[in-house]
Order: sequence, then C-alpha cells, then structure tokens
Amino acid sequence: MNIIELAATLTGLVQGVLVLLNKRINWIFYVMQMVLLLVFSWYNHLYGDVVNDIVYIAIGCIGWYTWGKPDSKITRCRITEKVIYVFVILAVSAAAFYILSKTDDSLPMLDSFTTVSSFAATYYMMRRKIDTWVIWFINDIAYSLEYFLLPNQSLLLMSLNIIWTVMAVASYIAWFKEMSSAPQPETTNNE
Repeated sequence: MNIIELAATLTGLVQGVLVLLNKRINWIFYVMQMVLLLVFSWYNHLYGDVVNDIVYIAIGCIGWYTWGKPDSKITRCRITEKVIYVFVILAVSAAAFYILSKTDDSLPMLDSFTTVSSFAATYYMMRRKIDTWVIWFINDIAYSLEYFLLPNQSLLLMSLNIIWTVMAVASYIAWFKEMSSAPQPETTNNE
C-alpha cells in the first residue's frame, strides 16, 4: 500500500463528510487531497488527472472564498444549463480521449471522462448547485472502475470512490432538504 494513496483516501473521507454537512472547511481538506492525488496521478501516468489536480488546487481556494460569502446558498441548475453541461462533458471527454490516447496514459477513455466530469462537478459544487451530486455520482462510479482497472490496482482509492458514490446520494438528499427549507424570496401582491 502506498502512503500517498492512504493519505489521499483519508483526507478525501474527511472532505466528503464535511461537504455532505455543507461545511466550508471541506475546501481545506479538498486542497490537501488534491496535492496528494497530483503526486499519485503523476506516478501512475494518469495525465488527465494530473491536470485536474493542478486546477483543483486553485478551485479549492476559490471554493473556500465563495462558500464564505454571506449570500452563498444551495440552488439548482435550469434545464438549459443541464443540457449544456451534459453536452460539454461528452464533447470535451471525446477531445481529451483523443489527446490522451496518443500518450502512455494507462486508461485514456476513463481518464478523459473522469477528468472532464470532475471539472464540471467541482464547478457546480463550488457554486453550491445541487446538480453537482448527480455528476459526482456518475463520476465516482467511473473513478472506482478506473482505479480497479489500473495495472497497479489502487484498491484504497477505488474503495474511497465507492464510498463517495453513496455519499453523493446522501449529499444530494441533505442539500435538497437544506435548499427546500431555505426561506423563499417574498413576492409582492399588487392587487
């Protein structure tokens, strides 16, 4: 077992629980995990994930800032935004697959999809959109498969992503309850 894999798994578990609870401090653990995953991905020739991890370190800092704003609340994407993000995930995953298939990437198709869908999910998590949990659910299943299929199986990270798949469902439910219980803006009646 690799110490970096273990540390990334543990920080990921802590971060997952904190984001489920809608706690801002989750972003600190998020950044720590991304640094660990960057090293892990580099040594396992998952270059899409290396790019992910670099960008995620910056996104973690932005998420910390965004969640600290007093007007930050959970909302949902409009249908047009949902159609756009599905199209973007599929199109950019295909382009990334083309690029990664020209390298010694261990699993270019899965690496491409998990890279792109992770960007989308993190973007919507940073914006506190409940849709993030649907994307994370699909992404975590794909990551579980990716870590299982690696030449040097990463069973801890695979297990973490299986746990995150369940936590994505729990997070959706928790965020939905919080979003539903939030005070609705008052409408004026001009009769």
